Amino acid sequence: MKHLPSFNDYARLVICTTVVLFCALPVRASDGQASSDANVVEHASTSTASKSQAAAGTEEKTKNSGKYDVDRIGQRDIGKGVNLYSLQKERALGEAMAAAIDRRTKFVADPDINDYVNRLGQKIARNSDAEVPFIIKVIDSPDLNVFSLPGGFLYVDKGLIMEVDSEAELAGLMAHEIAHVAARHASRSATRRYAWNMLSIPLIYLGGPAGFGIKQVAGIGAPLTFKKFDRDAEIEADLLGIEYQYAAGYDPQAFLEALEKLQSKENQGRARMAKVPVFNFLTKVPLHGQIARAYANYPSTEERIHRVQTEISTLLPSRNDYILDTGEFQEVKAKLAWADRPILRRHRSGGGVTDGPTLRKRLPQELQY
Repeated sequence: MKHLPSFNDYARLVICTTVVLFCALPVRASDGQASSDANVVEHASTSTASKSQAAAGTEEKTKNSGKYDVDRIGQRDIGKGVNLYSLQKERALGEAMAAAIDRRTKFVADPDINDYVNRLGQKIARNSDAEVPFIIKVIDSPDLNVFSLPGGFLYVDKGLIMEVDSEAELAGLMAHEIAHVAARHASRSATRRYAWNMLSIPLIYLGGPAGFGIKQVAGIGAPLTFKKFDRDAEIEADLLGIEYQYAAGYDPQAFLEALEKLQSKENQGRARMAKVPVFNFLTKVPLHGQIARAYANYPSTEERIHRVQTEISTLLPSRNDYILDTGEFQEVKAKLAWADRPILRRHRSGGGVTDGPTLRKRLPQELQY
């Protein structure tokens, strides 16, 4: 007679599934952040204990920084761990995603602007741990975004170039996205979700109140682990990004300034939201802050600033000279501003009588390069 699994069999399977998901996977897939925290703490302790040895301080910083040793960029096994995607499959995935984006996106046509942004990105990529070539494009959009796709596809909005104040700031934001590609965050995150889907299949066979309760708890807990991975990945991209920026010769403080501008805008948004009665009510809910952080896809900007400040002060040897800005960057900004200038044209009515000058902006298809 065929033995049918009992409830205890299913319960043991669910327990094993939970252990694997909440213990094994976070340890492997979030190894970047764990290593980051350990190295920063370890090195901070070393620096505190050896304050009297100032002459050897800089050497000790890079010697004890382990995974985040800037002298070993490209040889540090960044992005290793559990991953169902090979580099070739990851590149193919990125190509498919990029093709879909390219079909419905308008790009800046000026070859000088594209050449400049591409050279800047390639310079940072050469000083990174990335193992794939990069394709970099400038989107003709006033938005303030820069984003990357798995496999080495990087997109920069025209509006972001107009918004930043220096080449070093732009380099820092691009370096952050290059770090996401180098650490393979997208494919590692996809691997975790696939693993959870496979491990959770036995849950659908559990019936009764006990089975319903287990499925509900698992359904809430799994997304929380994914959100934590995303938050850890963002911190890791910050830390790696300022190292790539630093290795390329740029002042890492510029990225810190970009984060502080973001924090200022967030504070302004919170001040506006504070006037909404519903928002005020929600902020008074017990454990509101802890719940919000647990379900957040990104770490708070305040936390990101603190982590970046810690790495700059403890893991990056000081230099006398950094690249802050270039004339070429300012020329690119001037070109973009000129393309967006308002155009004064005369508008004629249907009868051909001139009604006077009318001020309007060029439509995107009217731009001349």
